[in-house]
Amino acid sequence: MLSFLIRHMSELAFKTKTAKQRHQQVLKAIDAIASKDQLAFITTKRVSIESGISDGVLFRIFPSKESMLDAWLDSRGEHLRNILKAAPIGHQSLRKLIQRILNDSTALSFLYCHPMDTPYLRQQLEHYRAQFRRFLHTRIELMHDSTWTLPADALTDHLIQSIYRAWDPENPERNKHKEQLMQQLPWQQVSTSDHLFPTQEVIQRLALNDSGFVFDPESGRSFTANVVGLYVLRFLQSHDSADALFESIEADFDVNRSDAERDITEFSAQLREFLA
Repeated sequence: MLSFLIRHMSELAFKTKTAKQRHQQVLKAIDAIASKDQLAFITTKRVSIESGISDGVLFRIFPSKESMLDAWLDSRGEHLRNILKAAPIGHQSLRKLIQRILNDSTALSFLYCHPMDTPYLRQQLEHYRAQFRRFLHTRIELMHDSTWTLPADALTDHLIQSIYRAWDPENPERNKHKEQLMQQLPWQQVSTSDHLFPTQEVIQRLALNDSGFVFDPESGRSFTANVVGLYVLRFLQSHDSADALFESIEADFDVNRSDAERDITEFSAQLREFLA
């Protein structure tokens, strides 16, 4: 009787261990799908293929796609919370936090992949992302330097967008963006020059047309700017004041100063990269 109980307990322990391993396999499979920015198109069949677990076994672990995603959200949300809890306050600490997130593909994909198609699950994901933004905003406010020309809101959005570019699987230069962010925060990258934008002389050489086509005759490179981007370039060809540009954008496009500064800072970073 005793040997039977020992054997039975051993079998239960094996089944429990196997179930836990398969549970983790499924969550890692969802991580892999999210890292390719395909979470919005996830299916149980795709998870089965990605995890190497058959459909039948998969549904014994999770009765539905929604239950799989719910478990993934809980697990990865807790993982993100633990990362943020461990981050002390301070400039260097924020930089180290960004470095840790950039090196954590699970956290990165959780924060930046396009959300799933189930409304309540999408809301949960957006809730975690909103918490992340609030955390960054609070840390930036606490360390805000009087020499910074942008408010904490604009710097927070700038940082979030910079991390996205370092993660985006469709961005051919994401490794370059990651390398830059590993070294310094995005507004430090801008502040390494005396001006937010390339020199007026450089901008004046750009050929612009009304459709938004921009051509640099020196490098032979070109890109298409939207209405605001074209407005910015034309303004900078005749003015060299960032403050005057912000005021002009604010008046002509009916946006507040914070939004104008955030968007123009993003555009200036892209422009510098184009003209590099």
